[in-house]
Amino acid sequence: MRTKTDIRFDVVAEPGQVIDALMAVEMLSEWSPDFADARVAGRDDEGRPRRMFIQVGVNATPDMQVWEFDWSENRMSWEVSDSTRGIKGGGYFEVTAGESGSRVLLHVEQYMPLPVPGFLLKKSVRKSYEALVENFVAYAEQFPESETYDLV
Repeated sequence: MRTKTDIRFDVVAEPGQVIDALMAVEMLSEWSPDFADARVAGRDDEGRPRRMFIQVGVNATPDMQVWEFDWSENRMSWEVSDSTRGIKGGGYFEVTAGESGSRVLLHVEQYMPLPVPGFLLKKSVRKSYEALVENFVAYAEQFPESETYDLV
């Protein structure tokens, strides 16, 4: 089943701070309820993550994935290059200046070979990404200040 999700939201922080928060991919589990054990496997010459190993919760079952990243001044995009459950796809966060900080677009397209009715899967995926966005806004607005981690 293919799903596509687009969510636009505002962050009360400058675009550079939002991009910096996205670059701290090791912290995905801090702000996303579905991600755990994120480990960067390589960085580019500018120190941005290029490849990551991550455990993703899919219908209460773990999926080990490998993500490949691309970066630009205002966009972080990723592609799932390997998945133990056969999940494919990717997405991006696009950050632009807004009236009170930043305007962000989250776009995700996935193919999940799961035996679940389409409307249930789409509703579940949308709900999961809405929770992710809510948590990310709080995380990005306080980035890099946090009591639970130190930046490397």
